[in-house]
This record gives sequence, C-alpha cells and structure tokens, in this order.
Amino acid sequence: MAMLNPEVLEWAVRRSGLSGEQVVKAFPKYRAWLDGSWKPTVKQLRDFASKTHVSVSELFGSELPDYALQIADFRTVNDTPSQDPSPELFDTIDAMMGRQDWLRDYFLHEGYDPVGFVGSYRWADRSDETGERIVSDLRGLLKLNEGWAASCKTVAEALRMLKDRVETANISVVINGVVNDNTHRALDVDEFRGFVLADDMAPIIFINGRDAKSAQVFTLVHELCHLAFAQTGVSNAPDDEDSDVTLERFCNAVAADFLVPTSILASRFDGGATDAYPALKAIAHTCKVNFVVVARKAKDMGLIDEDTFFAAWRSYKDDVPEAAKPDKVGGNYFLSKQYKLGSVFSEAVLNAVNSDYLSYRDAYDLTGLSAPSFKTYFEKVA
Repeated sequence: MAMLNPEVLEWAVRRSGLSGEQVVKAFPKYRAWLDGSWKPTVKQLRDFASKTHVSVSELFGSELPDYALQIADFRTVNDTPSQDPSPELFDTIDAMMGRQDWLRDYFLHEGYDPVGFVGSYRWADRSDETGERIVSDLRGLLKLNEGWAASCKTVAEALRMLKDRVETANISVVINGVVNDNTHRALDVDEFRGFVLADDMAPIIFINGRDAKSAQVFTLVHELCHLAFAQTGVSNAPDDEDSDVTLERFCNAVAADFLVPTSILASRFDGGATDAYPALKAIAHTCKVNFVVVARKAKDMGLIDEDTFFAAWRSYKDDVPEAAKPDKVGGNYFLSKQYKLGSVFSEAVLNAVNSDYLSYRDAYDLTGLSAPSFKTYFEKVA
C-alpha cells in the first residue's frame, strides 16, 4: 500500500508559500500526517493537493516532484532566484506556453509570415552600437518617435499605446496580475515582473499586472530586447541597482534609451539646479517611466554626479509609499479580460472560430470565457 511521503508534504507547503499556522488551521492533523500517526481522508488529501497546487499522486512519490522553472531564468533579485518557481509563476508560464503552441499552429495553418524582429540580432555580436540599432529598429517597428510618451496624459495611456503598437507587429502581449482569472492566486512582483516566450511565429510577452504601470512600460520594452535575440526567459527588477547580470543590464540599457531618449534628457535637465530631484521627476513624468530609470541614465550620461544621484534617490524614496503603489485595471471585467488575453490572441481565436478551424467549445476553453461572456467580449471589447 502506497504511503504518504512526509518530505513531499513539507516541500509542497514550502512551495505554496503557506505558513505552518495556515496549514494547521486548514488541516488540524497535518503534523500527525508527517509522523504517520494519523492518516488523512481522501477528501483531505484532495483539499491539501488543491491548496498547495500539486497532484494527489505526487504526495505518495518516493522523490520530490520536479517543478523547476520551465524556461531560462533572467531574474536578478538579490541574485538568488528561488530553487523552484512559485505555483503561480509555474502555472502562468505553463498556460502561456499552451497558448503559444495553439497560436503557432494556427498561424502556420493560415500561412502567416514570421515576425522578423525575433532573432534579428545575435547575442554574441552585442555592443553599445547594437543597443542603439535595436532602439532604432524598435522605433521603426512600433512607429513611435522619440517624443511619443509626452503625447500621453497618463502612464496607463502610454502603456496602452505601447501594448497596441507591439501587438500590431503580431507580438502577443499579456498583462495579468493573477493566475488566469483566479483572484485568490495573485502573482508576486518580488518574484518576477515579466517573461518572454520567443518564437518567430507566435512570440508572447507576459507582464505582471500587479506591478506599477511605469514598471510595466519598462518591462515591456525590456522583454522586446530579449526578443531581438530570440531569448526566452523570466525577468525581474528593472530598477535593480545591484544586478551584475550582463544580459539584464544590456536589456535595461536598451529599454532606458528607448523610453528616455538622450536628446530629451539633455534638453530638459537643468544641470545648475541645487536639487536635481524635481527636474528628474518631471522628465520621468514626461517619458512615463519610473524616476530611477531617468536618474540612473542622467548619472551614466554625466549630467549628475554620484552624490547628486543618491540625494535624488533619497528624495524619491520618501515618495515611494505613494508612488510605488501598483495601478489596477479595475472595474470593467471585459476590459481587464482584454489585457489578459491580448489583441493578437483574441483576434486569432475569433478568426479561427469564424473559419471553422476552432469550435466554440474549444474557444471557450482557450479564453476562459462562458458562451454569453464570449459573445459580449467580442462584441464590446476585442
């Protein structure tokens, strides 16, 4: 008779992020399960597996299940990524990989052209000049000039414009702060800010929707840089001052140059001001980016010295409690759903249904929409 593996039980709890108190509250005999003095019922095992996001059969395995990250890890938070991704990150990547498989098959069937930007550069050939060329290529691909962000009244408007331009290039963009539609399974910004699934037919960029809008803007361009090299992986912390990872630093520099053009920073910064913070903050507002992105680039350009940078940083930190609050799509379910599905995927599903390539039942499963909601979504939003 199969026996529960206490080591797997403890691993499942650690991976889920639940505290010991939370587990014992939900399963009062949990500690007795561990020492074998009490056997859980089938229902209790199912509930435990559901709460920790593993299968019941894995609880009886002789070895720890393999839930290693499915894709490359570009994260640089404290340079110590977790041994295993959280269930939320793992399941989100899994869902997006399934979506990409469907999109690729559909686009190939319909004879779509590959996305030429994906893999247009070789990582081995990177240089400062390469970064400048990628920025120029992005402006051409997205049809955005240097001052595009200034025309947007809010960061949310800038994000929407940028997302729409990226999707016009047939690069799918997904912005979500939870696993699928499950509001009880929030995505942790401290764990990841975004990831990219490179593919010349169906590239997908995923942005953690729980992040601040200005950070989402930065992450979107950061992930586009990864696509230029056809690199698939999870990213984090565009504001990480301590990152020594060459890959992330390069993509951060490209994103900063795209979002904060040198000409705008040089012309709008008053180098003679005693306090640099107000000027840098105003430029960040114009470019719709986080203050740190502007301050760091000003330091790299020699517009401010290190002491001025840290003085401005301290002023910024005083504003962080309010400024760093994540924005919410909020309110409109269907508008929120449009961010979660993205225009590329939504249009592909609708076209596939209309051409009988895809059944309505399968379309409901792919989008997570009921029949009435599916109809409303495509009539009012997509």
